[in-house]
Amino acid sequence: MNLTPLGGQGRRGSVVALASSILWLTMLLPSGCLAERQVLQFRERQSGKNVVLVGTMHYNPVSIKKAENVVKKLGEENSLSSVVIEMCDKRWKSMESKQPRYSPRRKLLDNEMQGAADVARDNNVEVILGDEKISNIVGGAKNMMKKTALDILSPLKGWPEITADFYKFFSNKSGKGVPSLSVLDLLDPVLLLGLPITFVRYPAAFFLKNPLFALGLVGLFNFLSLDVGNTGGASIASIGGGEAQLAAQIAMQLNSALTALFLVFNFAVYLILARTILVVLLQERDEVLAGSIREACLNAKDEQTVVAVLGMAHCNGVAKLLAGEEGDMRTNEGTMTP
Repeated sequence: MNLTPLGGQGRRGSVVALASSILWLTMLLPSGCLAERQVLQFRERQSGKNVVLVGTMHYNPVSIKKAENVVKKLGEENSLSSVVIEMCDKRWKSMESKQPRYSPRRKLLDNEMQGAADVARDNNVEVILGDEKISNIVGGAKNMMKKTALDILSPLKGWPEITADFYKFFSNKSGKGVPSLSVLDLLDPVLLLGLPITFVRYPAAFFLKNPLFALGLVGLFNFLSLDVGNTGGASIASIGGGEAQLAAQIAMQLNSALTALFLVFNFAVYLILARTILVVLLQERDEVLAGSIREACLNAKDEQTVVAVLGMAHCNGVAKLLAGEEGDMRTNEGTMTP
């Protein structure tokens, strides 16, 4: 038997076969295999209504299946009041128009938000768009980036504020007596089965939605990974002569200064990005999502359940706001899907 190395076509075929196998495997998994991890159940403190948070890894087929199963089970039992999804009206309308149910693009970029919403509507259950408006997220991100840059330049006032924001975020992610997801939920072997699909779908979806922004991010991280520690100091020194030695020393000193400057710049950029992600993309959206879920609970009938389909990074913060001690909570004025 002749063994030949796989060419580009063979490798692509192998990737497609692996992806197909994973999709079929997750479709065939019984509901019990998906029920334990990434799900939080509790009673919302103010209304006393049942809440189920389904923590997802975006675009992961295992998460899609889990979200659909939870909504389907409660819907068939007539105990489901509404389904809150991590979407705002603008993003939802765009997604629904570009990749409606059964469309080729939907099959390529299938996701847990549309999956849960489809099952809810099949059972005549209200779907609520519970996330912060995208315009507010973008505006908040720009303001936070600008503020962090100024805070970095103000050690006496700015540095304590940066530290306080990081402390507040991490201290707000857990509460006494509040259910929470753990690293075991993230490292669930069943969930990890769908990770290759996530790695394909997530970048593809991001690029299709914002191609220029995606290319800009790639360019930024390529720039941040540049190696500025390589100059021609050693080459100059190898030429010989006193002037060459002096030039080599100057080049090496310049290289050291540039390296230090570049490291400081790198640190500042990563700090700006980290604070923006933690505060604007996670913490502030936790407050809006929790507000939307609480509003849905207040409108629910007795002993009915509100399901919320969220990214796993939001679940602990939202659970603490809903089931733990009082905390900041906002709403996006509860948009409903048509």
